[in-house]
Amino acid sequence: MAWRGSFGDTRLWWSQTRDGKIWSPQQRVFGAASTEKPALAAWRGLLYLAWRGAAPDQALWWAAYDGRGWSGPRPVPGAVSSHAPALVASRGGLHLYWKGAGGDERLWQTMFDGRSWLPPQVLFDGWPMTASRPAATATHTASVWLAFTGAGQDRTVHLCPSPDGLLWNHRDVIVGPAMAVSAWPSLAGRAGGAERLLLAWPDHDGRVWCAVCDDAAGHWSLPVAAPVRSLRGVGFAGWGTVDAYAAWAVAPEEDYGIFWADTAGGTAWRDPVTGSVLRPGQRRLEGWVSLREPAMAAFGRMWR
Repeated sequence: MAWRGSFGDTRLWWSQTRDGKIWSPQQRVFGAASTEKPALAAWRGLLYLAWRGAAPDQALWWAAYDGRGWSGPRPVPGAVSSHAPALVASRGGLHLYWKGAGGDERLWQTMFDGRSWLPPQVLFDGWPMTASRPAATATHTASVWLAFTGAGQDRTVHLCPSPDGLLWNHRDVIVGPAMAVSAWPSLAGRAGGAERLLLAWPDHDGRVWCAVCDDAAGHWSLPVAAPVRSLRGVGFAGWGTVDAYAAWAVAPEEDYGIFWADTAGGTAWRDPVTGSVLRPGQRRLEGWVSLREPAMAAFGRMWR
């Protein structure tokens, strides 16, 4: 898990759990700072971190973790954004997606092949697509999926699949569940079959809603309120044959604490340690705070 600090602390922090119960003490990712949330993804034996710089820096940066320590921060050539990027691994490479800088509402992408990043490319023929950050997943799915809010004042959540993470067609863009109206959607693939998805989004009151589908975003379950309070969304991490874990922060009327849960029940989230139904306020990671939602990823040998 990785996150930015609270209030004026724009430093990036990270921690890991090897058994799903105890987290290591939080540590700094030295040299890394961001106004927004970071993004995490594991690919070819390394854990990758990507982030937008601390304001006014809109450049995108990255670092890699080899199990012993983090590399120094390096810029992603030509990549700039007003919001956090999305990072996802596929069979072909490590994909980075982002909204443009300032008022640029186009979506952009690049791919890392293990040596260098490809030149940035604009998606969807350059049409304005979003006023916020995208979310991405390729876990348990045959396609790479993006989720994003609309452009301008449109807060409808949209989704789109890509066969390889590089080819995107605006004709494949799908409107999400009817209640999914938010600037901060989060997306995860679900175990048990291709193109099963879990979508979560916060409303303007800080309630987080979630819905699932089993048919490539064709039909969604009725949205259910998760036992979560957040204004900025949720971070998901899934692997192997299991469903995703979730982490969130920025709980209204709270002190920006970080919490986590197991989403194996789809819309019924559970305590990640006991397996019982999660109740609001449970599983806070004591002493950890963030002004944005954390990022999560599965890396190395997992506990189940």
